[in-house]
Amino acid sequence: MDDAASAVELERAEQARAAGLEGRARVCARRAAGWAIRAYYQRRAGAEAAGWGGDALAQLKRLSADADVPDGPRQAARRLTTVVDFAHELPFAEDPLADARSLVEFASRL
Repeated sequence: MDDAASAVELERAEQARAAGLEGRARVCARRAAGWAIRAYYQRRAGAEAAGWGGDALAQLKRLSADADVPDGPRQAARRLTTVVDFAHELPFAEDPLADARSLVEFASRL
């Protein structure tokens, strides 16, 4: 996937939120961030990463554990991997869609 696909998925996240589907919005946000992160690592590794894959959660976990990545993006990635509680609430105030947008922006800079 590329930056355009991430942008489309972020738009789907916004549409889901507008329709009151916060869970779906968060899934779309994670997917957009995951695609951008995969492209980021593929650009960093060059041809060696041509076949490297993994789902969005794997990408987010990889980035959150990468000491070479600034703290802001690592924290955003950690928040996007947080499981909601039984009331479908998150234990922090940050917006998952804003976190995803910031990760897509970070990943596209390389």
